[in-house]
Amino acid sequence: MKVIVFGATGKLGRAVALTLLAEGHEVTAFARDAKKLPAQKAIVAIEGDAMNAADVAKAVAGHDAVVVSLGDSTNPVVLALGLTKRRSPIDICEKGTANVIAAAQAASVQRLVCVTSYGVGDTREKPSPLHKKIFGWLRLGEQFEDKERQEKLVKASGLDWTLVQPVGLTDGAATGRWLASVTGERRKRTISRVDLAAFIVQILVSAGHKHETVVMSGLPI
Repeated sequence: MKVIVFGATGKLGRAVALTLLAEGHEVTAFARDAKKLPAQKAIVAIEGDAMNAADVAKAVAGHDAVVVSLGDSTNPVVLALGLTKRRSPIDICEKGTANVIAAAQAASVQRLVCVTSYGVGDTREKPSPLHKKIFGWLRLGEQFEDKERQEKLVKASGLDWTLVQPVGLTDGAATGRWLASVTGERRKRTISRVDLAAFIVQILVSAGHKHETVVMSGLPI
């Protein structure tokens, strides 16, 4: 399978690209700064801006599937304290994904896996009052609204989409243990990026969870 990953310089996008490569797939990594992409000769690096429709259209053509892992990698605590500025536009998820969808439709690429977040869309009311307060302190409202609009675009795309909503992501080791729930359930409040990447590759290969929103959380060991 030939797969293009948007947001490939982020920790999750990188994990997805490397997992795909390890499983023997052809991988294209799309990012604004190709120098930050995984140093793997087998990964085709395309430098471009997800906010630029022409860049995205050129990149998507010829692939079998698309993985969208867009977002702002700025530490939310540092951002909330006013110690830094956002690294990406506030509507990167909505507009970047709109460009990906348009490109996929034009190129007849049907399979789309889009990573959003637990606590938006179908799971908007699932987080506890405490966690909603934490989200508010971290000023995540704008980011969540961006992801809400992103999810609506994906659902209306007509593509073979899957929305993946992870809980808190960690740099932990692979466990091979997770709960993939289509009813909004979760177990642990965290899941490692490598486990999430393994799930994404799994559903790409199996064509599972089409037209479903899947909440991903870790399981106690």
